[in-house]
Amino acid sequence: MGNDSSVLSEYQVDETPYAQIGPWTLHLAAKKSCDSEKVTVFTGKLKSYGQLSKEFQRAVERLKTLRHPSILKYLNSCVAGETVHLIVEHVTPLSQVLPQQTELEICCGLQNVLGALDFIHSKASIVHNNLCKDAIFVTTGGNWKLGYFDLSCSFSEITQGYLDQIRSFRYEKAIAPEDEGKTKLVGGNVSSRDVFAYGQLVKETINKCVESGVTDSDVFRDLATKQMQNVNPQSRGSASVLSRHKFFDQPLLHAQEFLAEISIKSSAEKEEFFRDLPTLLYSTPESVVGSKMASSLLSRLAVLNLAAQQHLLPHLLIPRTDSTQGLFDAPNYRLYIVPVISRIFPVRDAQIRLVLLHYFPHYVTLMDPDHLVHNILPELLLGIKDTDDTVVAATLKALACLVPILGGSTVIGGTRLKLFTNGMPKESEIRPAKVLEMVRKKSSSNPAVVAVRALPERHEPDGGEDGVHSLLLEKTDADEHWSDWEAEEDEFQDNKQHPEEEVELEPLPLSDFSLAASSLPDNKKPELPSSPVKVATKRPPVGDLSALEIQIKSREDEIDYFADMEPTITSTPAVFAPVAEPPPTVAAIEPTSRLDFNVQSHEAKDEDDGWNWDD
Repeated sequence: MGNDSSVLSEYQVDETPYAQIGPWTLHLAAKKSCDSEKVTVFTGKLKSYGQLSKEFQRAVERLKTLRHPSILKYLNSCVAGETVHLIVEHVTPLSQVLPQQTELEICCGLQNVLGALDFIHSKASIVHNNLCKDAIFVTTGGNWKLGYFDLSCSFSEITQGYLDQIRSFRYEKAIAPEDEGKTKLVGGNVSSRDVFAYGQLVKETINKCVESGVTDSDVFRDLATKQMQNVNPQSRGSASVLSRHKFFDQPLLHAQEFLAEISIKSSAEKEEFFRDLPTLLYSTPESVVGSKMASSLLSRLAVLNLAAQQHLLPHLLIPRTDSTQGLFDAPNYRLYIVPVISRIFPVRDAQIRLVLLHYFPHYVTLMDPDHLVHNILPELLLGIKDTDDTVVAATLKALACLVPILGGSTVIGGTRLKLFTNGMPKESEIRPAKVLEMVRKKSSSNPAVVAVRALPERHEPDGGEDGVHSLLLEKTDADEHWSDWEAEEDEFQDNKQHPEEEVELEPLPLSDFSLAASSLPDNKKPELPSSPVKVATKRPPVGDLSALEIQIKSREDEIDYFADMEPTITSTPAVFAPVAEPPPTVAAIEPTSRLDFNVQSHEAKDEDDGWNWDD
């Protein structure tokens, strides 16, 4: 037994007890090195400083030496001043949780108690002497375990004096009739007092099973009254005989027994067992399967069995969702299966690791991120260094599953660089998978745009960039002819008035000015911009090639914007009869913008156009 500084310093113990059993108070504690590992600390007051009473000493020594799946698991103990501390696995007294126990849990629990009694009677030659509900503790997984060995003794220590000494500490209803006498009982008679107490335990716990109509539960209750609590100790039977009663002939209990003895089963028996096991488990409540069988279903021999890998593990290691079938939903999976996986994940067995990695994507999201960082990730980083390429490949896949949860920096560590860029257009910033969907949506809302964009791109002719680009015009009448510049201007104005008919239109700078300048002389035309101007309009479908012929339109009807600028010249009345002359032309009387000092030119004109004085 250790001292205060070496034992209690490892645990964070709650000062407020959550239960009291006899002289013990139960405190919840957690190991400082691992917050998730909860334990129970039994604390008792000593009568004298640093001196253990016989009851405390027996309790500590029994749990320390007795190792059985149905006996409370001892972890450590110490004496601190006037207090003794007994540290065990985290448990709760049966009296506190019995109303929440299911019928099957009660059946399994009663069988566990019989197994513990058979062990201490046949293997350790010890009598408990105080079997009752206060001596039964329930683990987090729902298993019943035997404890409270304060009044226990060996077969040879049973005397009437000892029984009288401990009588005041015993449960009154569980005291056997023979303990009232003063004769020493030996052999089978010694252990029969525990069978008597077990009969009282059955009567106090089995009523729920009887009310629910569990098979042979009423028969077993009657057996507890008539046989287990018989006045004659020889008629009570032994724990090993009672454990084979029909009440315990439940399919789930048989499955538990098979898993406990799987090492001695043949391959054919294993194949048949694991093939039928999922059907049995689906018919059992999840809480019962998880609390009673999670550890045994994921035992080493079960996980390594090929029949179990084929028939059982797909149902056990995949949580149930809307799209997947599984024995457990997410909350129950996190409660019962994840702790078992976390416990066996560090096992250095390649086949076990490969099985866990195979189902890793299904349960990784149900694990706590801190647990993934501190427990699972180090094991995965160790796995990528293995010489087995199969293990390395499976480990890398598991690491990829951790990246969305923990982030790339946490998983790979070190310095990260921006080595890849997004090549998608900035105005869209979408993934390629979404482009087609956007096109469909746009086509349904504006089919005209899609029709135009479906046409092949019309390339410019060689050298066309040096001059004014030809314009692609839209059909304007039923004859399907292409309009001239004025018609295009009219259409451009129409498009402005009816924006819903506009398909795609780039601004056309100086278009009005270019139309007006077409009537000016060549030497007075303004320079047009050299940059290309394009107008993309809807091109009509061409059914007849004749529609593509260039229609030359007469310019006679063209409006002369400079008509008002012509000067009006009137001739002086002549003395002689006027000679018929053609009307003057604009070129003949073309005004000049500057004075003309060319005398010869005027004289020549006078010779042609003036009076002939020589005549």
